[in-house]
Amino acid sequence: MTSMMIVDNDTIPIQRIISVACRNYMAFDGLHTFNFDKGINTIVGGNSSGKTSLVRVISQALSGRTTSPWGGNWHPSYSTDECLIEMRFIADDKEHYLRRVMLGDLTTDLHLYVGEGDGRDFYRDGGVIEYFKKLKPITTIDGFETSRKDFYFWTSGTTVDVNPLFSKSKENIALINQFLPMAKSRVRTLRIVGNDVMAEYRNGQLRHLSTLAGGDGKIIFVIAKIVNLMQDIENNTLSKVILIDEIDLGLDKAKVDGLYGVFEELANEYECQFMITSRFVNGRLNPIRANRARIPRYYVDESTQNLRQMIKNYVNSHPSSLIFKSPPYNVKTTTKTKFKKGSFKWNP
Repeated sequence: MTSMMIVDNDTIPIQRIISVACRNYMAFDGLHTFNFDKGINTIVGGNSSGKTSLVRVISQALSGRTTSPWGGNWHPSYSTDECLIEMRFIADDKEHYLRRVMLGDLTTDLHLYVGEGDGRDFYRDGGVIEYFKKLKPITTIDGFETSRKDFYFWTSGTTVDVNPLFSKSKENIALINQFLPMAKSRVRTLRIVGNDVMAEYRNGQLRHLSTLAGGDGKIIFVIAKIVNLMQDIENNTLSKVILIDEIDLGLDKAKVDGLYGVFEELANEYECQFMITSRFVNGRLNPIRANRARIPRYYVDESTQNLRQMIKNYVNSHPSSLIFKSPPYNVKTTTKTKFKKGSFKWNP
């Protein structure tokens, strides 16, 4: 056993996460344990069910900071209970067991066991922080709304240019086209026409990449970003754990189903582990439910301090500044309708 050793920075990639447990952290009241498989893991649940909280549990567990604000509505001033995070993961072909105790945004105790049995190494507090420096960080993608900047930019109010690094990379275009059919998109393939990247639909129509509809464009952006990430992981031996939050935004279930086919193929080809949050449950691979949330305390605290009561108190104390009017429902309205041969025309 050892308590400290000198390590080189960023030398060991994290191969996969085995399990995570947390107590009284963000949305999770009490103790919760989550087990993860190789390949695809889908964190499913409704709004405010704890999907993003579980993603943050993983990030927080591996943070090299001992004072880290939670952010958002889950500010530590609303979470005065002691919190616990435990994680088991594989790195350097060894099992790691991590235990982090927090009070508010301050880590009060940090333990790490590396290996199994009597010969395992032990690190505590500062020793754990030093050990973290040699672990290559996992990748977290929080939405894909900024993905458009990876592919094209506006040079004026009407002119759109594709990013030269993207348009001139035939290898990237070829990789996207390799996985695009699995996404069941209306776009069949991408083509380079001059200095532009064009999307060819299944009916043969060509459209500039920047003019695609939201769903079709996002599918291409997601595939391109993930493919580029996979190449980066492969070339630089990075950690093979990828956290993806809010991938459903702007996509219907059919498009999300198609993207899961892409993720499954990428996970098998590159031996990566994906943690993906989704509001869709049916058909998801290894669904992990996060459906036992607690509400931020300022919504449910004493009646004199909760948010609704604060709004009501403000309205009552400022009667002249806020005027609410109801529509005159008692006024009868009539609509004249005229019909002209060969057409329908409304003439209120």
